[in-house]
Amino acid sequence: MPRTWTHVGRCWTNGEPFLVLDADLLPHWRGASDNAYEALVPDLAYELTAVPLGPGSAGLVLTDPEVGDEGWLEVFRADDGAVAVVQAGGPDYPAVLTAALAHPTDDDQRGDPVEVPSGRLALISAALDGTGPDGASRSVESPAPLPSSAGYDARTDDEGAPLLEVGPRTYQLSICWMVEVDEGAAFARWLLTGP
Repeated sequence: MPRTWTHVGRCWTNGEPFLVLDADLLPHWRGASDNAYEALVPDLAYELTAVPLGPGSAGLVLTDPEVGDEGWLEVFRADDGAVAVVQAGGPDYPAVLTAALAHPTDDDQRGDPVEVPSGRLALISAALDGTGPDGASRSVESPAPLPSSAGYDARTDDEGAPLLEVGPRTYQLSICWMVEVDEGAAFARWLLTGP
């Protein structure tokens, strides 16, 4: 039975990767103040799907330059508890997002597990700190209709990345790199599934 997806937030990226992690690990990520982001950059590769962090690890959302150099990462929750992060582009933006969520997982790259013992899942830019003055702003997830446009909206960006209440669990990360929907429209998807 296909999943039913709900859009719960979005994060603007200028091409930098994002981390998906247990919210209790946020104080351990010092992307800006301790140059952890600059130290990570030389190691970035499609095969890298997690980074060690404090007493745990964070899943890596390495944006796909074939989809776009900058744009929104759209965050969705499914009726079965799965979470999807979608990078998309194209003239009919809602149609591309819908195609990304419906795309089969058969050819996905299997990633590392993402443990969420606190039950709170955070998504932050790797270029920022997890907390503090250089920290990423966060917002409570907010169910909403599909975004109608890929255009930048400062008001939405200022709201910050969504913090999801998912309950204690371990997700399995899988990645679908660039899929062309039609000419000028493509997506990449990071899927978190599990009990």
